[in-house]
Amino acid sequence: MPLNESKPTADETVTTLLRQARQTLTAPGAPFEIMEEDVRGNPMPVFRHRIPSLRDLFQTSRRHDTRTYLVDGDVRLDFRTHAELVDALAAALQTEFRVRPGDRVALYAANRWEWIVSFWAITVAGALPTAFNGWWTVDEFTAAAHLVEPVLMIGDGPRLQRAAESGLALPMLRMDEDLPAVLDRHRRLSPAPTPVSEDDPAMLIFTSGTTGRAKAVTVPHRAVSGHLQLVGLAETAARVAFFGQPVPAADDPVPASDDVVLVTSPLFHVSMLYGAVFPALAKGSEMVLVPGRFDPERVLRVIEQERVTMWMALGSAAPRLCASPALGRSDTSSVRVLGVGGAPVSPAVQRSLRDAFPSASHALGMGYTSTEAGATVASINGPEYAAHPTSTGRVFPTTTVELRDPLGAPVPEGELGEVHVRSPYLMLGYWNDPAASAAVLKPGGWLAMGDMARLRSGLLYIDSRARDMILVSAENVSPTEVEYRLDEHPDVLEAAVFAVDDDVTGDAVCAVVVTEPASSVGTAELTEWCRSGLAHYKVPTQWHLTSEPLPRTASGKLVKSVLRDQVTDTTIDS
Repeated sequence: MPLNESKPTADETVTTLLRQARQTLTAPGAPFEIMEEDVRGNPMPVFRHRIPSLRDLFQTSRRHDTRTYLVDGDVRLDFRTHAELVDALAAALQTEFRVRPGDRVALYAANRWEWIVSFWAITVAGALPTAFNGWWTVDEFTAAAHLVEPVLMIGDGPRLQRAAESGLALPMLRMDEDLPAVLDRHRRLSPAPTPVSEDDPAMLIFTSGTTGRAKAVTVPHRAVSGHLQLVGLAETAARVAFFGQPVPAADDPVPASDDVVLVTSPLFHVSMLYGAVFPALAKGSEMVLVPGRFDPERVLRVIEQERVTMWMALGSAAPRLCASPALGRSDTSSVRVLGVGGAPVSPAVQRSLRDAFPSASHALGMGYTSTEAGATVASINGPEYAAHPTSTGRVFPTTTVELRDPLGAPVPEGELGEVHVRSPYLMLGYWNDPAASAAVLKPGGWLAMGDMARLRSGLLYIDSRARDMILVSAENVSPTEVEYRLDEHPDVLEAAVFAVDDDVTGDAVCAVVVTEPASSVGTAELTEWCRSGLAHYKVPTQWHLTSEPLPRTASGKLVKSVLRDQVTDTTIDS
């Protein structure tokens, strides 16, 4: 080696291997070959080999036959039985319920196997599955129903009772009372095919609604297909780069997966649809539902009993499980892959997960996207995530990210800017809300994500929502940075940091901190802890300590507006 050349670091070697594998896999003739195509009036890079619609994706699942697809308590459905149930319900929707192509059919239920069967049946019938948030109140349900005007509600008893209290005259199909008879009446019937194209609406998924009423995102079929291709590319590149597996041919059949995927978050959220339901169907994986409120002991018991191999630990699930006394009594050795997301995850929480699941310590990862983005924008996992724990990873092929200043100009490398994404997979718009759509969908196929970030050496670092940035005496304070520092304290389970008004500094840094149950830590100690690792103006000056979990959306995002209101009303113990 010449004297002026340095030996590459382990991190640089990982990066090089992954980049080379991706280039090989996306080259002409390769299984993930990329070509250019017109997408809704804009030339875009797309995958040559792709599934054109959700309905086609469902049809491919028939090849998995007697492999187990769904586990829900005592119910175990293989792919063949699942397909038969989907066909029966789709035929019923078309004939008995007169559902037409493009109609919205609402799903309003807790996690259960009938939710998934209903989702696919609505798709096969040519209608739009519309995932209603199972936690909505009557008022929230009413607003959503007025917005999307479903022709039918499919749900469980408690949710449909809320729907009835809205006063809206909506036809209802009750999962417990009506669905078994409907399936029996239409068993062995086939639904009529309906035409569909890649850029037709595939489903409506509601945003979390942290800024007013939730909006319904219109997701095209192309987005789901693109997401699955991107995930497949990432997984294949890792196998080629790190395990020496050969590059598959473009026409090689994809072998069925032996993964057992644990689902603990709501199915109505895009993370579970994209992270569990769609990939499991495509790959022939088993999916285990754990409905109801998150219970660490119950989750650990299911992991051990079902030999779970993959789990997406969204929101507060990770720190709560890692703090559970049941962890030491549980066998988690089957878990090979862990995913985190919904919001940035601090290095401290990442370390806790690696300690809790040593068999997956080298396969922890996260992805960055939004419901509006339609497919994963960037991801990071394994050794690269360990080396860069505050990054959300590298931007995927077929996707472009640009960071812009308040005037819309691109910012230089390393500087903070608002994330803009350009890809073939973006939403078609917010349903029945052209003004809100125009505010985020920009000319040329761009989407304004609303997040602030930096790009360094090809890695994306999400800093904060633009509206969450705190300004203390003209100094910018990132809530995420302060939250990460607090998460490092051994007595802190989770923390939320946001701005409150201050007559002198404009904004003051306020922290709501959930402490360990037996902890005696106080605000003085936490102040010193922050001061030892942060500039003085970033240290919280208002503290609120609590033992209650922080409020989160279904996607795991902190609902800071609720916390801010509680702090103002002094309803949190200080």
